[in-house]
Amino acid sequence: MRNYDFECVATQINCGPGTREYIEREWDKAVNRVENWIKTVRICITDINGPKGGINQRCRIVMQTRLGAPIVVQETRERLSSAINVAIRRSVHTLKRKISKKRDQKKQPVHIETQQDEEGLS
Repeated sequence: MRNYDFECVATQINCGPGTREYIEREWDKAVNRVENWIKTVRICITDINGPKGGINQRCRIVMQTRLGAPIVVQETRERLSSAINVAIRRSVHTLKRKISKKRDQKKQPVHIETQQDEEGLS
């Protein structure tokens, strides 16, 4: 169950309910363990050149997290499913990396000088 805002938008592409369900299912699987860190997610899929073909299927994910700056990932591929899968994997990987860095910062020991430390140096 999502506790954040989730939006999926399709522009310049014919996107049926099956595609949206696929995106939501893949997203939910990917963020299963880190969804508490997410505030909002917006996934935009676009066909850049229209029906001309070529490498023009784009998936752009903008994720606002509880860590500050948003995570923005954009992937362009020939197949829409590939663009979606890679963009989701990259955005979740970025979030996990930021969470790990935040946790490592909390673990850093803080050295507090005491009077005894100062006396030992003399």
